[in-house]
Formats: sequence, structure tokens, C-alpha cells
Amino acid sequence: MARQLRFIPFVIATFMLICCTSPTHQSLEAISYCLKEDSLAEAEAYMDLININELNEEEKAIYYLQEAIITYKKYLHPKSFDGINYSIDYFSKKGDERNLAEAYFYKAALENEVGLTEKAINNLKCAEFEAQSIQDAALHHKIDELQCSVFGSSGLYELSLKYARRNLEQAIQEKNKNWYVYALDNMASVYHRMGKEDSALHYINKISAYEKYLKKETMADVYTNIGIILSSHRVDLAKQYLYKAIDLKNSPNAYAMLANLEIEQHGDRLAAKNLLDSAIAFTSDKDVLYIIRKLTALYMQDNQYEKACSLLLKKDSLTCMQDDIKQNLSRVQIRYDMLHKEKRQSDLIHMALIIAILVVACIAFLIFHHQYRYLKVRKELMQRQMLIEKYNNKFKDLQLSEKEELRDNLISLQEKQAKAIYKGKQLYDHINEGGSVVNWSKQDYLIFIDYFNLVDASFSIRLETEYNNLSPRYKVYLILQNMGKSDEDIEYIFGIGKSAIRSIKSRIKLKNEENMSNKS
Repeated sequence: MARQLRFIPFVIATFMLICCTSPTHQSLEAISYCLKEDSLAEAEAYMDLININELNEEEKAIYYLQEAIITYKKYLHPKSFDGINYSIDYFSKKGDERNLAEAYFYKAALENEVGLTEKAINNLKCAEFEAQSIQDAALHHKIDELQCSVFGSSGLYELSLKYARRNLEQAIQEKNKNWYVYALDNMASVYHRMGKEDSALHYINKISAYEKYLKKETMADVYTNIGIILSSHRVDLAKQYLYKAIDLKNSPNAYAMLANLEIEQHGDRLAAKNLLDSAIAFTSDKDVLYIIRKLTALYMQDNQYEKACSLLLKKDSLTCMQDDIKQNLSRVQIRYDMLHKEKRQSDLIHMALIIAILVVACIAFLIFHHQYRYLKVRKELMQRQMLIEKYNNKFKDLQLSEKEELRDNLISLQEKQAKAIYKGKQLYDHINEGGSVVNWSKQDYLIFIDYFNLVDASFSIRLETEYNNLSPRYKVYLILQNMGKSDEDIEYIFGIGKSAIRSIKSRIKLKNEENMSNKS
């Protein structure tokens, strides 16, 4: 049954290929589907069907990205980085943030596998930067997980712990038990390297309940970490996990820890050296320092100085290399943090500018609208007055029927004008009787100003000439002063305090100075 289920992705992908009009494009779609299902053999089968020379630029970029994914997932070393570099250049040119982040990630992952640690972290930072605006938890998770691993193996434990915590938060948020068990393993591993054994044990003891969610190809690494952390507390259980790890694959760290236990428990130096020799044979440069240190000590104690000297030379070389890598990675992280901070500041400044522009635009619109309404009312009043005068002048020369029609028009205009004057008189009396303007509308302000023309024509003319660009509210303030109202009276009438009165005076003074300078 399991073997039959294995071919389901292949069957679905084949159906997609048959149903499509563009075989090349659908082959790439089929490969993408197989990769999501971790069906690497089927994905490779579709890759073999594609002629790279027949692909356009976009298809080539996708093809090389898929090729890098397969290479990484099969634990192979890349023959060249030319293909994935092509993908990065194309996706960068097209502004395809999603695929660009993926391409940077898989290039970094492959570089890390071949020991190009500094280049790997540089590309991981590029992937993290491109993925910022992408809502994809899986993408963020794998970028953070690899950063945790790279920083941890380089001795930058605080940075490694930062990304391990992120992974744990992502696992809990997404309710993903597979992510959760690996996050526990990473947290335990980092704390162990930092010498915080209680914290390491706290997380490692949680793993057993989630072992079934481990992937087979990475199970050996988790078992090795469990064995190493338990070795100081429960030796027999630690050995069980270490041997389980070796059964799954030749884990150099498992061999090294077993060698350590052989010496501590039984004093069996020969068995320890054999185990360490096996560890050396299967290790990579980035994991070899601890093993060399242990093996060198054994050779020195057994007077095998030539072998010890050879290992010491290799150890010194690797130590210098690791120190350089550690310093460079710290600089990369600092540079990335600065870029991230600058981008956030730039975004905030951009947002502030947009808000400022919108505020200015709103204020300009309100001023324009207010001025338009004011001029419109003024124009209507003046037109009605002019029509009244015009009709009066013509009235004498018209026939009876025409006189009646004109009289009707004149009466209508006079009624409107009378209403405006009546309303103005009411507002004027309201002020004189101790009322306030708190509930006045803009129209009330305009009617009051026009009515005051009848009360004090000379002042009204001065108001329109010297203070023509003031708002109706400020003009009413000047009228109230002209009416003999004190500042205390005006405070009550406007419903404001002393500071607001000072502000109005300052504003009027400024406008008056502007008018004077414009006239001169």
C-alpha cells in the first residue's frame, strides 16, 4: 500500500502534463508539485524530460531554482553555482520577491554544505530581507532554521539562540509538530553549547513525545544531540541514542561522544581512538575541531607524538579559519541589522511625508471650500441688491402688465434680501443681548458680517480692504472689538480662553502685515 501511495504525486503530475498545451511549462509545474510532496525521484524524472535550450528566460530561472532544491534535498554538493546565480539575477531584475527569496535561501544552503559559511550567511540575510513582506510562514521558518544552524556551528550562540526561539514561536503559532520537535532540538543544542545544561535538559526531555514527527533523513542528528546532552546525566540512555544515530548514518559527533564515554566509563583508550578515527573519517571541516582535540590528547598521552603533531597543525589551521568566519559572520549580522533599521526608518519617513501631504491637501481643500462658500453668498446678496436697483430704475418706463411682472420679481428679491437682513439683525441683537456664537454656522457668520455693513459702513469698507483675506471668524472678532466688546466679553461670546484670544490677535496682526507688504 505504501509503495502504491508513493506514485500518487507522479500520477497527478503526469495528468497535469497531459492536460496542458505547453509541455515545457507544465513539466516545470509538475516538478514544483513533486518537490512540495518531497517526491524527489519523480521530480528528477521530469527534469530529464526538459531540454534546457528550449526554455525562455523565465523558465530557465525556475528550472535552475528547482535543480538547486533537488541538489540540496538529496544532500549532494553542487557542481556549479552558475544556475542558481542565473535564477537570482532574473528574479531580481523582475522584482519577483518570492522566488528571489527562495533562490537566495537554496544558494545559501548549498554554500553551507560545502563549507562556504560566510557566503552562506550573506545569502541567508538576502533571503531574510526579500521575505520580509511575504506572508509565508514556511519560507520564514526554513530561513530562520538554517540561520540558527550556521550561527551555532560558527560559535555565535546568542544569534543562534535568537533564531531557535523564532522557530519555536513559529511552530507553536502554526501548530506544526514537525517544526516543534526540531525547534526543541535546536534550543537544547544551543543551550548545551553555551554550557547551560539545565535549559538544555529542559528542552531535550520534551523531544521523546514528538519523535514520530522526525524526518528519517535527519533523525540521526537529533538522536546524536539527545545522546550528547544526556551523556552527563543518564549514560546508558545516552548510549542508546548514540548507537541509534550511528545505525541510521555514520554520525561523527556520535562516534566522538561514544569515544568520550569509553574513556570515562572503562578507560578503554584503544576503543576510544578507533571511534575517534571513525569520527574523523566521516566529519566535515566545520565539525572536526572537537574530535581532533580529543584524539590529539589521546595520542599525546600514549607518546604517539608524530600523529599528535599532525593533528595539532590541522587543528590550528581550522581554529584560525573558524575565528575568521566567526568575526565575519558577526559583521554580516551587524550590517544586516543596520540595513533593516535603515529600511524601517525610511518606511516611517515615507509614511510621515504621505500623511503630511494628505493633511496639507485637506487643509487647502477646506480653505478653498470655505472661501468659495463665502464668495458665493456675497455674490448672491450683491446680485439681488443690483437687481432691485435695476428693477426700480426700469419700473417707471414699463407698461402695466410688465410693471406687475417686474413688481412680483422685485417683491421676491426684496423678500429674500429682507430675510437676510432680518436674520442679520437677529444675530446682531443676539450678541448685544449677551449671547454667544458657539452654535453659529458658517452661514451665520457671513450674514452677520453683511448685516454689519448697514450698522457701520465705514468700518465694513475698512474690514473688506485691509483685512480681506481673513476668515469670517476673525472678521467677526474685529467687528466685536468695533462694537466695544472687551476681551473678557469676546472670550465668552466665542466660548474660548485667553490663549485662544492671543492666538487670534497674533493671526490678525500677521495677516495685516502681509497685506501691507503686498500693497507696498
